[in-house]
Amino acid sequence: MLAVVLLTAAPPLPGSLRARASAAKAQGDAAGALALFEQVAAAEPGAADVRDEAGFLLAVLGRQNEAIARFEEAIRLQPKYAAAHYHLGVALWLRQDLERAVGELREAVRLNGANADYRYRLAVSLLETGQETEARTQLKAGLVGAPRRADLWNTLGQVEQRSGDLAAAREAYRKAALYQPTELSYRNNYGLLLADTGSAALAVEEFRKVLAKDPANRDASINIGYALLQKGDYDAALSTFREFLKLHPADAVAHYDLGLALKQKDQLTGARKAFREALRLDTAMVEAWYTLGITAWQDGDFDEMAEAMGKAVETRPGYAEGHYMLGTAYKLLGKLPEAVKALEEAIRLDPTTPGPYNTLAQVRQAQGQAGEAKKLFAQAAEVKKTLEAKQAAKLGTMGHSSRDKVHATRETGHVTRDTGHTTRPVAPAKP
Repeated sequence: MLAVVLLTAAPPLPGSLRARASAAKAQGDAAGALALFEQVAAAEPGAADVRDEAGFLLAVLGRQNEAIARFEEAIRLQPKYAAAHYHLGVALWLRQDLERAVGELREAVRLNGANADYRYRLAVSLLETGQETEARTQLKAGLVGAPRRADLWNTLGQVEQRSGDLAAAREAYRKAALYQPTELSYRNNYGLLLADTGSAALAVEEFRKVLAKDPANRDASINIGYALLQKGDYDAALSTFREFLKLHPADAVAHYDLGLALKQKDQLTGARKAFREALRLDTAMVEAWYTLGITAWQDGDFDEMAEAMGKAVETRPGYAEGHYMLGTAYKLLGKLPEAVKALEEAIRLDPTTPGPYNTLAQVRQAQGQAGEAKKLFAQAAEVKKTLEAKQAAKLGTMGHSSRDKVHATRETGHVTRDTGHTTRPVAPAKP
């Protein structure tokens, strides 16, 4: 009998503790699972996987510093333990120790390149730190082993969109929506790229699919208006934006969109009012400053044009087009020295556009500097010739179907939405 009592009272063996700890973790009892894994760690001082499990649970409980210490301990015990490097990388990223985080995630991928989760997290981290080329490489490598991973396709779409390859981005978003149709943000992203690559009617269909699943979906509710705008259905776009603003009156982008639709209807006074409201809500919206300036120009208000373009370049100093239009405004107001300064800055920022050379030449003529004006006109002609040659060469490399898809710059530029999903490409409005 005594032997039976001793056997019953003896502490569980490490193996049974592991089982209980894993069961508690599976049931969502992070605190209970952590306590059990800590007991296993005491019984198995060389077990790296147990330290990694404890670190994961500490992270779940919000005890990030302790979690990092456990992951580091696991790596000291087993330097080639990929999971610990991965978990440490994620924990460091959450603490905003970005350089170390990327290094640990790279090590996890090096140790276990077949793990698509590791490549995905590394790619996201690289993308968020501006390392787009390596991010693309990691995503494509991850898709080799997991070709139906929608999150990988969606992130690849973001990379391609940032690089300017909208056709590749569109295809990536299409696959993301195809492989995970219940994730409505992927379909929103796909719809936006359809709208921005000449398929606005298809974009409207995609947004309608989103709204059929989630009638209150905020992104789709405004994005469908944008697609209608791109489609040229300005009345439907106006109605959409006005309905949206009844529910979300403080949405700066919606006011901007409303202004674009009104501008396309030649309702310039209303458009300017909408742009001003967008800027009251978000003074950093460069596209709204620019488009307000263009609309004021069309409305004959050169003072507001100059003021708006000045705000645009103040907000984004490297905005060559903004400096060009600011110089144009100063020229129209007769402020020639200011015009010269703005136009020279536009040329410095982008010497490949003929417009600023021509406008600066006109200003120099007005200042009585005929020789300088002649030189600038010649430069403008040369720049235009080079630009046209490049465009012709680009068209020459396309098939007929591709050439059919080439469009002039749209007047319905769009701004970034802080939705956590795809950003809308910006195409500045033209006069």
